[in-house]
Amino acid sequence: MTSSPQSQYIIQSAIFTADRLPGLNSREPVDIKGAIAELNIFESVELPYLTGTLALVDGVMFKSIFGIKGSERLEIAIAADQNAKPIIKKFMITGVAKNVSANERTDVYVLTLIEEHAYTSDVIKISESYTGKPEDIILNIFNSHLNKELIFAAGFAKQQRMKVNIPYWNPLHATEWLRDRMAAANGSPYFLYASFRDDFIRLEDLETLLVRNAWNEDFPYSYSQTAHNNVPDMVGPSQPRADLMHVKTFSTNQIESTLRLAQSGAIGSEFKTMDVTSASFVDNKIHDSKFTLDNFINKIDTNQDINSSVGYDHNLKIKNKDIGSLNSKVFSNVVSSSLFYKEDGVTPIAGYHEESRQEALYKLKIKSSSLRAILINNVYSITVPGQVYLVEDLDIGVGSTIALNYASPTQDEDILKFGDLNIDKDRSGKFLVYRTRHTFITGEGTYNVKMDIVKLTDKTTTGSV
Repeated sequence: MTSSPQSQYIIQSAIFTADRLPGLNSREPVDIKGAIAELNIFESVELPYLTGTLALVDGVMFKSIFGIKGSERLEIAIAADQNAKPIIKKFMITGVAKNVSANERTDVYVLTLIEEHAYTSDVIKISESYTGKPEDIILNIFNSHLNKELIFAAGFAKQQRMKVNIPYWNPLHATEWLRDRMAAANGSPYFLYASFRDDFIRLEDLETLLVRNAWNEDFPYSYSQTAHNNVPDMVGPSQPRADLMHVKTFSTNQIESTLRLAQSGAIGSEFKTMDVTSASFVDNKIHDSKFTLDNFINKIDTNQDINSSVGYDHNLKIKNKDIGSLNSKVFSNVVSSSLFYKEDGVTPIAGYHEESRQEALYKLKIKSSSLRAILINNVYSITVPGQVYLVEDLDIGVGSTIALNYASPTQDEDILKFGDLNIDKDRSGKFLVYRTRHTFITGEGTYNVKMDIVKLTDKTTTGSV
């Protein structure tokens, strides 16, 4: 069964095909929706494709008849109900991760899934030369090799036009390599990612993601039993807001580590670039991430308390110096300039590692990696009901921001009487959805989303709980 009487979703279809079985593709499609016990779909702001797992209950010799070779296609349509517009995702089955015999008549197979364009990327290599801005080259690769539409905000990346050679890499490796070269003027790193809710690939910088309003700012997620019991209806008596916006679980893992950030060079670092062609040397003594973080936070929210960063303790003194003034790591690059020229043979074009006549742009590499490291220094995991992901008119999912209120861990009645004091500032506010796991359990009819969420400051509170 694909749903229970009280199901929070419905799998409308799960069409199985295989190129090695042409008869299977030409006759009535094989719909395996009735054999699905559990479906998991994973999305990440760091990955331009989705992955997944599917638990298939086989009591009709399905595997014996059709076989699973890790080369089959599966098109899944999921909707809020039978009459709703479905979300359709196309996967390749990459193999069998696990096989368990439920009894002598029934097997359960756990299949691994990946989106078709990622499967295609993994089995081809490209060796080509490209000239243009990094975002334009990425767009070219997606269009010409993966047949995927790329959405990006043109004009924000600071990097100049460059020429790069792709040395027999798969296309997605090449696009991620170019993404890592990009940074906005304030050092904002770029993310290249796919979404569960549509078929686009997005290329967006961190500032663009964080300045957006939380899609649920008027009805924040709440980790509080009191709030769960007292929030009014959201979409009618049959679907109370409290049921949709209640955080079922909240956890953290390996957070609040100033040392880990220092070891990675995210707090204080030095970088050196040597040009072996001209024998010139670019030496920027210190990159202090507090300066970078302050400027970045001012860009995304001018009302922020700059000293409220949850990333690290910038007041730490080591040998009587602020930790940010120490070069805990040295980044060194050896580049060859003037390898490429325009058609006139005189005007140079920068290469991947080069900033032709713009040495100050070298520092953006460090700023970008620093902001990315600080962002994921504190990762919180929450589990929430998933029904809102199937609502057509909401812009939600990985890469979006959410509002969350977490009740203060106190039994002090005097504190609990006051609204803002009743909120844990570290675990409340506006968060970026960094990773998600969509879990559909057919026997229970439940749909939950586990989110890894991140933020840069602890002053983004959204009210009381």
